[in-house]
Amino acid sequence: MLVVFGLNKDIWNQIGAAERAQYNWAARLYLLSCLLSAAAGVRFMHQLSDSYTIGILGGLLVGYIVSVVTRIALITMVSLPLTALPSTALPSTSLGHRSSEAEPERSLGPVPEPGRGLVPEPGRGPVPERSRGPNFSIVFRMFIIALMSLVVALPIAALIGYGEAESISANRRLQVKSEFKANHPIMSAEQDRILLTNLNAEHFPIYVYQQLAKKPVGLFSIWFTAASFLIPFFMLWHLRRGSEFQYAKLNRDLMVHQIETDYAMTLEQSRKMQEGKFGLAECVLPNQTWLDAPFNTRSIEEQTRYALESENEFMQRLKTL
Repeated sequence: MLVVFGLNKDIWNQIGAAERAQYNWAARLYLLSCLLSAAAGVRFMHQLSDSYTIGILGGLLVGYIVSVVTRIALITMVSLPLTALPSTALPSTSLGHRSSEAEPERSLGPVPEPGRGLVPEPGRGPVPERSRGPNFSIVFRMFIIALMSLVVALPIAALIGYGEAESISANRRLQVKSEFKANHPIMSAEQDRILLTNLNAEHFPIYVYQQLAKKPVGLFSIWFTAASFLIPFFMLWHLRRGSEFQYAKLNRDLMVHQIETDYAMTLEQSRKMQEGKFGLAECVLPNQTWLDAPFNTRSIEEQTRYALESENEFMQRLKTL
């Protein structure tokens, strides 16, 4: 089940059994939605082409595309964004020259007292608590998954109510035939045969879906498919935002640690290159712009200031290179 949502095995072993069980059930329901997508794709492509070969091959491709889109929407629900949790002080990666003036220690903001929200800083307005409601990205993912479930639901209804769907198709053929002959009263035997051949190969999938959506089998299929697609989404959202669950927080901390490590190694390589290849006495490093690079989560007032050089000082330093 770890492969379904791309879960980290090391973090997986650190979380509780109840949390692991919820991830497992979400993965099982997602696999059920994959089976429904494949079956719906085969049924739709067969109705569209009247060919079992195209129905199977094209239907499996359509089902795969639907399952991939759904998986992408679900897999992005597993991890918290980097700004979702209060930032901790990141280790200093400054390897170059800073301002000659001593900088005072900067804090990351007020510390909340037990049982209270964030305490506003002096001179600033109150700090609003982080909203736990759905933002645009959550609503957008939910809309995409709901749309995929609707795409799958109607072909599944035509598969469950196979006899009823074929009866609707047959009645539609008779209706089209009568309308066509009313508009073309004089037809040869060959034209009549071609008309019957074309109508027998037509299954009118959109018309069948419209009719089935008004019947109990269609309503059952819509609700069942929506539950198979949306329940994993709500489970992962609950696992992501619940304070008692640990995977999202541990995964976010691991991502931050990896970014910090890679960034520090890049700065060290830059420093060695500037000193060894170019012979610079004072290295120019990009992390002087922010106090907590590369995240830049601090306000402008908290950012580190450069020590500006005059033109004469700059020319004198160039002569030493």
